[in-house]
Amino acid sequence: MTELLITCVKKNTQGIIQQVGINGNIFDVKTIAEKIWSRENTYFTIANGIRVRVFALRHPSTNEPYLTTTTNMKLPNNLKYLPKCQ
Repeated sequence: MTELLITCVKKNTQGIIQQVGINGNIFDVKTIAEKIWSRENTYFTIANGIRVRVFALRHPSTNEPYLTTTTNMKLPNNLKYLPKCQ
């Protein structure tokens, strides 16, 4: 299993993360979610100098995959604070 670092995000007009940046490349959230669920790769990001794991979940009403750094809906998703990918 490969460990990869997510360093930036691209959001849609509603502020929902649609793509993430890894090693200078851009990937769709759906692609990353599938790689997490298949245990092909694991993903991390750095939040306040601490390495945190990225999880793939499904939205309860739309069933669309999304990425988060916590499985607790009350805690902040650190991916939302990453810089915008260029």
